[in-house]
Amino acid sequence: MHSRSAPDVLKLSVILPCFNGAATLAVQLEALTVQDWPDGWELIVVNNGSTDDSMAMAEGYRARLPMLKIVQAHLPGTPRLGVPHSYNTGIEAATGDAFVFCEADDEVAPGWLAAMGRALTSHDFVLARLDHRKLNAVWLHPPHGEGYQSAGLYRMPAAPHFFSASACGFGLSRSIYEKLGPLNVDFPIVHDGEYCWRAQLAGYALHFEPEALVHYREKSAFMARFHQGRNWGRDTTRMHHHYGTAMGRLSLPRHLVSIVRLLPSGARALVSRALRRPQGRALLAEWIWNFGWGAGKLQLILQKPGLSPQKGMALAAAAAAAAATAAANQTVSG
Repeated sequence: MHSRSAPDVLKLSVILPCFNGAATLAVQLEALTVQDWPDGWELIVVNNGSTDDSMAMAEGYRARLPMLKIVQAHLPGTPRLGVPHSYNTGIEAATGDAFVFCEADDEVAPGWLAAMGRALTSHDFVLARLDHRKLNAVWLHPPHGEGYQSAGLYRMPAAPHFFSASACGFGLSRSIYEKLGPLNVDFPIVHDGEYCWRAQLAGYALHFEPEALVHYREKSAFMARFHQGRNWGRDTTRMHHHYGTAMGRLSLPRHLVSIVRLLPSGARALVSRALRRPQGRALLAEWIWNFGWGAGKLQLILQKPGLSPQKGMALAAAAAAAAATAAANQTVSG
């Protein structure tokens, strides 16, 4: 694993991508006005072609965020690229020694930036803790536990058992970004998971920092939840194919069976919602996201994207090395 000594000074660049975020952006900007870091920091708002009042709203915070920069990620008349392109554009304009990501529909907690900065003095790749309750109605609260990335990083249950995390909680040293390269715009949804995989393949550890808290906003409209789940399912399956870790020849029938098994729970959720039972709305919201994820995965399985056996071999080698390192550390600590 890579290691580095603590820098004497660490200026931070906060990167905030935005496309038509006027409905929620003020919440995030207010939260940023109370952040502090002794070595100095700048805020780079990346406008990806917004047509609402979000950029005027950002301009209104210049007096309270004096190190604010607004940069353009979208060229009029060209296709609009996704969030990873916005992050890459923001980093190109950044002057900091490390980059901390946040998003226009979330809210960073007091002390978030200081916690990320402290962690980045000794780690190249830092991930914040996510809270799924503050910004969401009760029916959108996680039905099991506290939700994704609330107590640690998500780890794949199957080989290569890599960790993944949300980009809205990323902290990256400039050195790791220069070594790994920009976020992959071919993965508009799971660019964060792909970057986590890429880092672990290169021998970098991901550091979860519980003192850095981000309040995460869930999708509340049912159709938006379906689209989000579908996009996640599609992009995640594409990432597995990209790295040569697809499920194999039986993936289609197995996945069809899993979708069929979802149908009874969907029917129960619909009935519960129709009868206005307390958990009906929550059950239906969870089911819609899961069904969207299944639909997106099915779409990619049917497209049969090409595999990358060389990358699959690299994943296997990296997983073996990580297992050997973990075993060695356990022996030493024992």
